[in-house]
Amino acid sequence: MELFRTVGIQQAVWDVAEKVVLGKYWSETDLPPRQLPRAILRANSLADVVAGNVVVMEEGANLFTNVGPVEPVWCGQDRVEPIMLREARRRGAHIDFNTEMLSFTADAEGVSARVRDRGTGEETSVRAKYLIGADGAGGKIRTEVGIERRGNGTVGHVLNVLFKADLDGILGGRRFLILYLSHPEAAGMLFKLDDERWIFGWFCGPEQIEEGRVTDAECVDLIRKATGEPQLSVDIHMTMGWWMAHEIVDSYRSDRVFLTGDACHVLPPTGGFGANAGIQDANNLAWKLAGVLNGWADEKLLDSYEAERRPVGRATADQAWMRHTQWSDPGAANRHDQRDQTVVTTAYRYSSDAVVGARHDEVFGHDLTIDGRPGMRVPHVWVTSGGEQVSTVDLAGTGFALLAAADGARWAGAAETVAQRLGVPLTARRVAPDGDLTAPRGALASVCGIEETGAVLVRPDGFVGWRSPGLPADPTAELHDALARIVGRQT
Repeated sequence: MELFRTVGIQQAVWDVAEKVVLGKYWSETDLPPRQLPRAILRANSLADVVAGNVVVMEEGANLFTNVGPVEPVWCGQDRVEPIMLREARRRGAHIDFNTEMLSFTADAEGVSARVRDRGTGEETSVRAKYLIGADGAGGKIRTEVGIERRGNGTVGHVLNVLFKADLDGILGGRRFLILYLSHPEAAGMLFKLDDERWIFGWFCGPEQIEEGRVTDAECVDLIRKATGEPQLSVDIHMTMGWWMAHEIVDSYRSDRVFLTGDACHVLPPTGGFGANAGIQDANNLAWKLAGVLNGWADEKLLDSYEAERRPVGRATADQAWMRHTQWSDPGAANRHDQRDQTVVTTAYRYSSDAVVGARHDEVFGHDLTIDGRPGMRVPHVWVTSGGEQVSTVDLAGTGFALLAAADGARWAGAAETVAQRLGVPLTARRVAPDGDLTAPRGALASVCGIEETGAVLVRPDGFVGWRSPGLPADPTAELHDALARIVGRQT
């Protein structure tokens, strides 16, 4: 949601999504509409949920309001993707659906692809500087460039059944993110998609996920058994099979071909990390490609994509795997290395040549710590800009932002000089009671580990690329060196 916020679609997603609140409210019967507790439950039937005979496997108890400017939401792809599509087209993207890539070849200057319109059969060629393989877990681009994927492998198969039924009436207002139901003939997971629709994910064999293999009547029977409601009226909308796995690719890149999202990492849905990780991949890669294509970054910057995202992808997949083993068999699972969900989604750390500073020992810390160190997302501080309240997280996106503390007025001149010398988009902002970003004295320094004369350099993806604890003797030279190193142009 923070990344959606930086491109201006956060509110549109918020408007169509279910709101996620503290998990402890799962048993409340008077929650406001369209609010879902961050609770993962296990029960034998819906009647057991009503009676409170459940195992609470995870119950999110931490608030997000101190972490960032937006709250998390629960939203299906069929509601998010139209919003993304409209905004992409508004910004000038050309998007073709029902189009198949037949082949591609990469050379020293770019990539050529042969594509076919599956409706008309017309074939055309496309030429580009780079190719991004965002074609999912079953995509072909990864295998075409010979990149292997390794891990614990496939751990199960699931048939998702999208349906309507009056489960709210049965549950009496009790809500959850996911309910694991353990009927021996219809074990699976149940979750609410929106105001009217539910999904039941039936744990089945590989043959059952084949399209058309399980009939609607059989799906109705499965849902009735799983929920313990033999007379339940069920309206089946569609089914979709998928396989659950834990794997990550050996490389996120092959020369001019990059992989992102599920093409890079396949992880169990436990934790809800998959879509978040994919969007984070794309955000990390996009600003680096923009820098190279617009001429203000060297191609060396692109090497940092894998250096930053692959360790995060692997650690995120491992966190999902730990939750999968715990939720599948709570008695046997070892939780000793699980990190809080908020740590996994917002407090991951980068170590690469695009980060100037000490490298991090771990991708995830044990505690929720976002303290201004290079390689971490910029700490969230509410400030006032032009009479409007914004977050320091909002200042990223279109270029680099140098955030100076209250006594850091000299950083503005340094930033202007460096931006002109390097041709890199860079804006300096001072956070102070009388600054161009208005906030109480100490608001930035206290959370970023700097003095009132110090500054932090925020990359276009919202991550701190460098920080100066105080004002050095030559701030222009220090800033120039740091920014040049980040964009790969250090001589």
